[in-house]
Amino acid sequence: MNFIWLLVFWLMQAGAQVLFKHGSMTQQRWLFGFIAGNVLGASSIWFLMLLYRSMNPNVALGLGTAGGFLCAQLAIALVFRSSLSLAQYAGMAAVSIGMVLFITGMKG
Repeated sequence: MNFIWLLVFWLMQAGAQVLFKHGSMTQQRWLFGFIAGNVLGASSIWFLMLLYRSMNPNVALGLGTAGGFLCAQLAIALVFRSSLSLAQYAGMAAVSIGMVLFITGMKG
């Protein structure tokens, strides 16, 4: 169940960032992007709280925020067709490696 909660949290965080970016594109979209992004992002915290209850909170926070960051980077790159540099891909790989270390630390 933890994986499902993490996945939902990651997707909601990515969706919030896409809405914030969408809202920043024109003045007419700003209010919608601001409100919708905050509703989606703030409500995603409920899933993080479920994770806190069922696993080590340090691991839950590490996996939640790192995975949310990765999903948001990919979503913004795909939706808004922004290219990522080699250094940005390397940074995403480093975050992914950190997540693996968090997971392996859970089992030890």
